[in-house]
Amino acid sequence: MKCINCHTELPDHARFCHQCGTPQPQEQGAVEADAQPIIDLNGNVSKQLTEAFFRLMRQKVEEEQPGTEVEAYRELLYESGFRDMLHRRETQLADQLMYLHGKGEPAAFQNVRVKRHLEELTDYFLIHYAKDLNAVPLPEAILRHQGPGADDHPLETLIFDYLDFGSEPDEAVYTDFIKMPVQKLRNAGKFFLKPERRDERIYFICDQSLLGSCKEGFAMTERGLYWKAQLQTPHYVLYETLGNVKREKDWLLIDEKFFNINLRFNIKMLKLLKRLQQRFRAGKK
Repeated sequence: MKCINCHTELPDHARFCHQCGTPQPQEQGAVEADAQPIIDLNGNVSKQLTEAFFRLMRQKVEEEQPGTEVEAYRELLYESGFRDMLHRRETQLADQLMYLHGKGEPAAFQNVRVKRHLEELTDYFLIHYAKDLNAVPLPEAILRHQGPGADDHPLETLIFDYLDFGSEPDEAVYTDFIKMPVQKLRNAGKFFLKPERRDERIYFICDQSLLGSCKEGFAMTERGLYWKAQLQTPHYVLYETLGNVKREKDWLLIDEKFFNINLRFNIKMLKLLKRLQQRFRAGKK
């Protein structure tokens, strides 16, 4: 298929153009599922976008920064001058939405545009402006993966930028499998790393076992996340079919499957998996 705007060649069923960012037509059922506009273009669009930004900011603070006060972030937003930038960006988006609405863009596509805009703005504020308030530090490298063309970045780069293993000195992470002890590699393959495809590229293996045997741990490949916790059965999820990801106390539930490294790492994994959902739903791998 080709982009309806710039005619770039796209994967079948792509939801966005990775070149210009334009949402692409979907099957009728998929469009109808999100057909109700989240922004009423007959009302005050900028005000609605501001309210949506604050709702999402509150949600992210509560989910990603446990133990912090949302009000402190609201105060910082005004004190830092970010509010002025937010107003400019909202005005630009409001004008764009009105223009595209006049061109007949479906509500489902506008919803996707608004959601991505708000996701990127809230991340930019929370990671760059509010880092001194954050209980859980988040790597600024995450912000490299925003804006037009972000889905063209190599998948491996995105994963390592989000997880930021450099800030996790206690984690035994292997990326060079020639240098990785053979028995550890065998144990990982036997106990949790079981890709469906033999040629599936493995980005890293992290040993989480108490004795360094690599019988427990997690790994990420070009297609999915594989893991096994102590006294738990092994699990895996594929990015293309990934469903619900949420924080439950200090751990994660990934499609209702328990995942836990440490709170800081869990939050980074939470953000990464949500970003991968967005990327794979756009048809970019």
